[in-house]
Amino acid sequence: MKRTTISDIARECGVSLSTVSLVLNNSPRISAKTRARVLAAVEKFGYQPNMQARALASRSSRMVSVVVPHLRHVFADIYFGEIVSGIYDYASEHDYKVMLDVANRKFVQNREYLNILKTRRVDGMLFIASSMEDTYLKEFDGRKDAFLLVNHYYPDTDLNYIMIDYKDSARQAAEHLTGLGHCRIGLIAGVNTYTGRDFRDAFIAACTCRGCREKDIVVTEGGRDWSQEDGFRAAEKLLSESQSITAIMAANDRMAIGAMRYVHTHGLKVPEDISIMGVDDIPDARFTTPGLTTVHHPLYTLGRRACEVVLQLFRGELDAGRELIAGALSKRESTAPPRDMR
Repeated sequence: MKRTTISDIARECGVSLSTVSLVLNNSPRISAKTRARVLAAVEKFGYQPNMQARALASRSSRMVSVVVPHLRHVFADIYFGEIVSGIYDYASEHDYKVMLDVANRKFVQNREYLNILKTRRVDGMLFIASSMEDTYLKEFDGRKDAFLLVNHYYPDTDLNYIMIDYKDSARQAAEHLTGLGHCRIGLIAGVNTYTGRDFRDAFIAACTCRGCREKDIVVTEGGRDWSQEDGFRAAEKLLSESQSITAIMAANDRMAIGAMRYVHTHGLKVPEDISIMGVDDIPDARFTTPGLTTVHHPLYTLGRRACEVVLQLFRGELDAGRELIAGALSKRESTAPPRDMR
């Protein structure tokens, strides 16, 4: 069967090719009567626009690149899944496809992060949750590419970013735990990202501002992957070094769930013996026993907005994009006042 073309639609309606094109691009210049006639013909013939031709005409590839870190089981990770889902849904709604890459050694050594944009294979690139080690991304500093860091940033650069306000999330977490009476707190921190360090420093500062002694906030690293296994090991380290802590604050929910598992396997109860709190509010946080108190981060919304911003950068509607998105406390059953205050 012969594929219906834009010329067929124009001939059917007795209008020019440009008129059909304006209708398909939702131009306000076309009258309602003509628009209705063209759309009726489109539906009648089941016409599908040739996206490749439209892309060439507009110098747009109709593709966005999404790059995730080279971590174990990254595609099974709900954190990345939520963000990528938001990106994909926004892209799909705007007739864009998503090209997914992992920043492995080959990707970095071949400088694919630059080549993808230089060759116009995509209109923009979204790099999710990069770490402090990914210094090669500073090559984008000063360039005019539609490049956006998602949930990370690099200080002393002009790189565009959109991210959760981790300093504010840390303040909310500190106010919740100290408000319950906790001042001897173990902090499982992610220190391989600037956002992780921001959370650590802001949490300690907020606790001391509310009367806690800095020496009573015991900090241990959560590892490179910020995983349940990392949280399990970190909780073991915290409780072996400081048995006086009454609460554990983990820099994400996965590490908090790992810490909760360690506490349970060693005969302690949450929150009766020790309170545990996380960050992100991933779906699993609602189904732990007890339910995990956390700071809700709208990761899906973050992904949608990231895709919107990178396309605005591509179209020249924005010169720069730097945004913070606020989190909100989600109280559940894993936190309570310390035993000596009940």
